[in-house]
Amino acid sequence: MRTRLVTLVVLALLLGWPATAQAKTRVDRVISDPRILESSGLAPSLLHDDVLWTHNDSGGLNQIYAIAKDGSTAATVTIAGEDARDWEAVTSWKAADGTAMIAVGDIGDNNGVHDYVRIAIIEEPSALADTTVSPVRVLRLTYPGGARDAETLMADPSTGRLYVVSKTLFGSEVYAVPTSLWPSGRGSSKITRMKKVASTGASFVTDGAFLPDGNIVLRGYGNVSVVESPRDADGGRLRTLASAALPDQEQGESIAVMDGYALVGSEGADQPVLRVNIPAYETATPTPSPTSSAASPAAVRIENLVGDDNRLKLLVGAGGAAVAAVALFAVAIMVRPRRSRRRRR
Repeated sequence: MRTRLVTLVVLALLLGWPATAQAKTRVDRVISDPRILESSGLAPSLLHDDVLWTHNDSGGLNQIYAIAKDGSTAATVTIAGEDARDWEAVTSWKAADGTAMIAVGDIGDNNGVHDYVRIAIIEEPSALADTTVSPVRVLRLTYPGGARDAETLMADPSTGRLYVVSKTLFGSEVYAVPTSLWPSGRGSSKITRMKKVASTGASFVTDGAFLPDGNIVLRGYGNVSVVESPRDADGGRLRTLASAALPDQEQGESIAVMDGYALVGSEGADQPVLRVNIPAYETATPTPSPTSSAASPAAVRIENLVGDDNRLKLLVGAGGAAVAAVALFAVAIMVRPRRSRRRRR
């Protein structure tokens, strides 16, 4: 009970921690469709200018929606045969032959109980009209080490390889779909284990996308991080190249990259999609200063614990200060001089 209470307090502090909005933030569009109350993913259309694809979270219909620049729904696409148990992400890319593809990730698993997760892959419709399509491929996947929650599905634009990023409190894990399943193959796959290719310092990741240079952008509820590319990763930790706070949102669940900006969305009715700057970063590996000293083991342990979320760093730092104050108070109590007691006669 005490552990649960402490966990709830930490989460409450984390989610309630104030964030500083990025400069030059503006509304890109407002999703006005009354059917879309839990927009949980965003992906740019690769066939239709200024169109974003989105979908509802768990309990929604097996549909994706084309959102026009004015916020209206230009098309509703039903994906036949999919249950939409807990759709959490959508991504888009072009196949080697130029075909525009869309993948929807049924990867949400808050309690870590699902036997496997599903990714449905379709060809993007060439016309913006209500229609029903069948997937060209359905991937059935598991994780090494057992089930876990995830809300991020990304497609590498240069290869079409798919990646899933876990949603955890301290850091995250990046899993790659085996190339034996995709881009090759058609129909429904056999249940296959993904490969963990890397970990990151980004916490509570609710969505992500590839950048044109191969690096990736990951968002949480209040932060966005640019993380080095997972293409050549082999189990190590990906460097965070830059990070920044995001504007306040009702429940920030989605991100897409379009025209050199990040578009971030939220669950809720009539929610705006915000256009924000991608944090500036350098791709070169920084050279340590000759006068700089190595981080202490304690600092390294804290960095590994909290990752790259600035609010978590502040939270842990504040917690450390509080613990130190309590420790000093306890020491003062223990070492204070005791008053002698006179024996009553």
